[in-house]
Amino acid sequence: MKTLRPFWRYYGAKWQVAPRYPEPVYDTVIEPFAGAAGYSLRHYRRNVVLVDVFPIIAEVWRYLIATSAQEILAIPLVDHIDDLPASTPQAAKWLVGFTMNAGAVRPNRKISSGMLKFREEGRVTEGWCERMRDRAASQVDLIRHWKVIEGSYHASPDLEATWFIDPPYSGRPGSHYVHGSALIDYADLGAWCRDRRGQVIVCEAKGATWLPFSSIGDSTGVSGLRSGEAVWISDQRAQMEMAL
Repeated sequence: MKTLRPFWRYYGAKWQVAPRYPEPVYDTVIEPFAGAAGYSLRHYRRNVVLVDVFPIIAEVWRYLIATSAQEILAIPLVDHIDDLPASTPQAAKWLVGFTMNAGAVRPNRKISSGMLKFREEGRVTEGWCERMRDRAASQVDLIRHWKVIEGSYHASPDLEATWFIDPPYSGRPGSHYVHGSALIDYADLGAWCRDRRGQVIVCEAKGATWLPFSSIGDSTGVSGLRSGEAVWISDQRAQMEMAL
């Protein structure tokens, strides 16, 4: 089965560490803090529902779900958004902008110095390069069945499903997002997570207390920094197995 890779490298994305989390046991996967949808990309054949409060994220996913591979391939390779044709859809410009920096929380207008360094080192994922464009074009037909909801986690459908809940981490780690940790009531979020029906997987940083999280080791982000990861799973037996 084809493995889908990230359309862009988003801050806090879970694509690399997604194999540490349990496989979905339901046909529907819901990501209430979608971002770059790292978990759903690993399980793209499911009925995926992405929910995100950031309008730009929601619109980029709507664009990818609806746009043909040919249209993606027609987007010129550029290092600055202003070099795109005026006719380029805004969502396409945002997609290109997200690729301009590794781990950005919003689209950039030009390629970052870090990505230019990657290019000098011969890496193949520098900015809106041919490899990133070809990747997007080769994957869009496989996510046509996905759905997008623009709104907070409370806008999520009330379904029995596999829930992959990866909010901005409480405190400083989650403060960098546009809708970051300062805007989240974690007591409310914790109660909401416990209320979901089905298989519930909640991500956080080691040391968080708004749910009884268990450590699952460290991960390395796109910046190269290591962080302690933790998880709460509604199936406590599965959580105990992960901790072993």
